[in-house]
Amino acid sequence: MLTPKEILTREEVMEILKIGRSTFYKLLQTGELKGFKEGNRYKVPVESVEQYIEMKMRT
Repeated sequence: MLTPKEILTREEVMEILKIGRSTFYKLLQTGELKGFKEGNRYKVPVESVEQYIEMKMRT
């Protein structure tokens, strides 16, 4: 079970959302998905993924 404070890697987000790498980066660039870069890796809070899914369900 994922907790709201858990941090996901790019690969984990891609697997959860069933998206490719370019879509992952596009979502970060547009701000639809909130995340941050630590070193050379992107990290995304679980809460951000949940908010993105909720937003998509409303449209």
